Amino acid sequence: MGERMAGQLPHLHGQRLADIACDADCHEWVFTFSGECVLRVAAPWRVVSSGEIAVGYADDGQRFGLKEPFDTRERVMRIVAEQEITEASFSEFGDLAIHFGAGSLLQVFNGSAGYEGWQLGGPGKRLVVAQGGGRVADSDQKP
Repeated sequence: MGERMAGQLPHLHGQRLADIACDADCHEWVFTFSGECVLRVAAPWRVVSSGEIAVGYADDGQRFGLKEPFDTRERVMRIVAEQEITEASFSEFGDLAIHFGAGSLLQVFNGSAGYEGWQLGGPGKRLVVAQGGGRVADSDQKP
């Protein structure tokens, strides 16, 4: 078996979250960043802010005793849209952590033995894929 790797995603540094949407056809959340990078997530994710889970992948449309259903896009944009990314990295099993300026954090849990958890790419940017089983494939790596 090959060696597992952890790594940094420096091309996200300084970018901001431009939009987030749920692609129901693919069962993915799509995060679009200011530098035209796109993160497609088919795994559990959450945004942590002020020391608590502020929003999670399964919250959209839930009532939680609110007058209106929970709006995941609105909540994520309100928390992180104006903040620059200060660090982005992935663990040896492909868990993703994107740190935003005011201490907010987007975490993605790569939790499948067979399915890809997330993909990150963009125009002129490398493609990074968290594969099933916890491996990470990076188009910039040498074979």
